[in-house]
Amino acid sequence: MRKLLRWTFYLGLLGGLTFAGLQFWLVWSSRGQIYGSRSNPNLPHPAQVALIPGASVLPNKKPSNTLVGRLRAGIELYNKQIVPKLLLSGDNTRKFYDEVHTMRDYCLRHGVKGEDIFLDHAGVRTFDTMSRARLSFQVRTAIVVSQDLYLPRALFLARAQGIKAEGFIAESSSFDSTWQAFLREYMARLKSLLDVYVLKPEVAQDEPKPVSGDGRSTWKEGNKEY
Repeated sequence: MRKLLRWTFYLGLLGGLTFAGLQFWLVWSSRGQIYGSRSNPNLPHPAQVALIPGASVLPNKKPSNTLVGRLRAGIELYNKQIVPKLLLSGDNTRKFYDEVHTMRDYCLRHGVKGEDIFLDHAGVRTFDTMSRARLSFQVRTAIVVSQDLYLPRALFLARAQGIKAEGFIAESSSFDSTWQAFLREYMARLKSLLDVYVLKPEVAQDEPKPVSGDGRSTWKEGNKEY
């Protein structure tokens, strides 16, 4: 019994150290590539597009505080001419839930030109977002806009798809500092490592629509084209 307990302890310790080591490596790999923090308050380098992953939309169809933070930061990059286009990637696969059109409408209300807004309707996961950005939207260089907690994973996934990416920190919401957010993100980082190096899931792609064109060609809602 004691031997079993000892081996259980050792295995648990090994698992814990491996978990912590992978977390550290993923964060360390993004060093020097994240801008807008206290330690690196500069703006990122110019890129083709600001890539803004989706976040939750409220039942009243307004963006959550986390999503508002990302949109504000992306619009800031656009207004300062760091990027000429915005790629808004979110979940629009369910009938009564729509992230990307909520994001689009917010950007339009805040002065972004319609032709400069591209919508990715199938960005259900960050892995999907980065794969589709590279293949469906022909993105080569991007500034990924998200909260500090999520950026190391997002940049890792962008690089894995061959995108030259930097990160720009968006203002966090109260949720982004909760233990639930940290736990979910730590598990998502492990899943991302598995996806890139082991599972390599296939991601459905659309007919290429390069971000150098007119973003309004990507504005669709169900079978309706705008």
